[in-house]
Amino acid sequence: MTAKPAGLRLPDSVSSLQDLATLQLEVRAYARWLSHEAVKIKVHAKNISEPPPLSPAANQLIHDYTAGKPATPAGLDELVQQLEDRKKKAPTLTITLAGPPTRGLKGTLVGWCRENIAPDVLVNFQFNASILGGLVVRSGSHTFDWSFRRQILDNRAKFPEVLRHVR
Repeated sequence: MTAKPAGLRLPDSVSSLQDLATLQLEVRAYARWLSHEAVKIKVHAKNISEPPPLSPAANQLIHDYTAGKPATPAGLDELVQQLEDRKKKAPTLTITLAGPPTRGLKGTLVGWCRENIAPDVLVNFQFNASILGGLVVRSGSHTFDWSFRRQILDNRAKFPEVLRHVR
């Protein structure tokens, strides 16, 4: 049996359902390779193959999940199942920005959401230039609009006065 940390913690680079599905495929492929190699070792086969390439997020997740011990096929299968459960049950948010977010901004926003909202929250990112700046957050049927567009529309009576003072 594999030692599990208290709660599966996804790397902040794994933010969306799509990222989680990709991570799950990587871990599943690695588990399949490890299982095949275990059989080869038992029968003393000489053609041991290289492991499939893993992303830094998959490497980190496997290392954290196994608590630094060697991974086992059964432990990785359990990890794949936990990732599947996470996909089904994790709360999700959609954050819309005025432009595509940088990797650093995505990491910062995901980290903040996981620290302040829920440790297993998944965050999907969209962009829409018409919001002009700020952000819009959707969670279920709730929408929180902190966009510049919303601020301008909410203060449209004051807008001509502000423009008169612009030089």
